[in-house]
Amino acid sequence: MKKLINTFVLSNEAILFDSKLYIIKAMFAVATGYIVGRASTIARLDMISVLLGIMYNLEPINIVGVKSGVSQLVASTLGAVCTSILIIFFGINVFTIAISMGLTLYLSLKINWRMISPVAIFTCIYMTQYIQKNSLGNPSIWLTFRLRIVALSIGVIIAIIYNYLFSFIYYREIAYKRLEFAKLRLLNGLEYTKMQLENKCINRGKEYITLFPYIFNDLDLVYSNIELVISESKYLYTQPKQVKLQIVKKILQYFWEINHLAYDINFQICREVKHSMLDENNLKLIKESIDNLKNINFISNNTIHDFIQGEIVEETLVSSDDRIYYNINAIRSYTKLIVKETKKLNSTL
Repeated sequence: MKKLINTFVLSNEAILFDSKLYIIKAMFAVATGYIVGRASTIARLDMISVLLGIMYNLEPINIVGVKSGVSQLVASTLGAVCTSILIIFFGINVFTIAISMGLTLYLSLKINWRMISPVAIFTCIYMTQYIQKNSLGNPSIWLTFRLRIVALSIGVIIAIIYNYLFSFIYYREIAYKRLEFAKLRLLNGLEYTKMQLENKCINRGKEYITLFPYIFNDLDLVYSNIELVISESKYLYTQPKQVKLQIVKKILQYFWEINHLAYDINFQICREVKHSMLDENNLKLIKESIDNLKNINFISNNTIHDFIQGEIVEETLVSSDDRIYYNINAIRSYTKLIVKETKKLNSTL
């Protein structure tokens, strides 16, 4: 029965990214979009664009939502203009459809080379396949263009409004939830490192080469989210809460350093050489770091156990064995700093 229930329960990662709130926000935003769209004499002819405009621009952070909405509107408008011009001069045929898609992709990449706007692509297809007719029954590029842009704009505006309204709920714990997510991802890498230390690199297929970059990506995502929240904090947070956000940012930097050190440990122990210092003491040290991180709960603020003190090996060690030993002690050092910063968070709650 428990397995059946777990099948329908969202994953812990989804919960930490406020997926429940996202679902609720989407429901309210779509309902509002439907009502507003149906009330508009223009947008009611294209409710798909209204609803897609909403769903493509719902974001937990206001800046991201606004930037996403603006960039997609700009790309869609420019793509629609180019497509309209091609259709006016050459009509709708295989060549104009292909060229208009190429121009839309070019403009989208020109605006943001990291991502091709799906809304702009849909607009390009829309302009050639959903031609509106005027009162005389003749195809009208102007009416098609107007309908698409008006309907899309309504959707984007509604999404931005709901992003702002729900930010008052999201922002209460968004930093701590993102931090907890980052901690769990970091622990995945440390647990893997502990297993490799225990087995003297049992996985020589170099799985760590794919594991740790994924963790870096997740840490970078959380870090960028927190930076955006900090940039908005002056409008939503008091000064003490802004200070806590800076502490969260510092902890994330420590996470990144620990993940880098763990990555390097795996690189060293999976080399075809003998490591005399891979002893029980090393294993004990990495376990201490894992246990201390596990004892931190950034959401419920559980009691943090005292960190086990120990000397930190100096950075002058240069051999491969010393490098592993140094990295493990450095991880302990960063973990100690994380515990210290976390206590600051708790003391100011």
